[in-house]
Amino acid sequence: MRRGLLRRGRQLTLAALCLGASLPARAQLGATVAVESDYRFRGVSLSESRPSLRASFNYDAPNGCYGGASATGVELEHGDRYAQVLGYAGCVTPIGVDRQVEAGATFSHFTTDSSYDFAELYVGLLAGGWGARIHFAPNYFGRNVSTVYAELDAHRVLDENFRLFGHLGVITRISGNGGGESRTRGDVRVGAGWIWRGLDLQLSWVGATAGGPYPAVYGGRRSTWVAGASYSF
Repeated sequence: MRRGLLRRGRQLTLAALCLGASLPARAQLGATVAVESDYRFRGVSLSESRPSLRASFNYDAPNGCYGGASATGVELEHGDRYAQVLGYAGCVTPIGVDRQVEAGATFSHFTTDSSYDFAELYVGLLAGGWGARIHFAPNYFGRNVSTVYAELDAHRVLDENFRLFGHLGVITRISGNGGGESRTRGDVRVGAGWIWRGLDLQLSWVGATAGGPYPAVYGGRRSTWVAGASYSF
């Protein structure tokens, strides 16, 4: 599921195209371009509640490992607009009928202000219609705060084009000074999607509780409707 969610990119690099020409038949190399009315990361807007563009590419190896990168327009502070460049890699291993375990890592770099850079490790359990993961960040958004984020994602396919999906997440500060913020914050997302060939349209409601570890204090809405569209190559 993670690989599908992260497949949002604009174009492949020349090196990736050269690699794709020599990959085994089972390997997959892809790219996606996407736009959202509001870029919400774990329930909180990172785009000042404005539309945001994302571009990414990904590679799935025959042995169950994967990797990729994406770039997303963000605005962590009012008027400061730059890109969040995210790299990720991991592996999925079957443990039974319709069950898999997953482990990997991500690294986020923010152009023009690398003080927000941070890395996370994650492990998870995946099934046909749901996935559960735990993420650990030793220096969340570069704020000298360690966090654990637990999430549960689920989806239900209605037919070959339509699906419903939901997400629940909770982030907890386990060390560091919270600057007066509460230790824990929860977030939720529920919505529906329509897929036709490479086009994916989504509409979801996203909300989060107040406080919790985050890089900045936002005065915007804690919940909103988010519309998104992506095209995969």
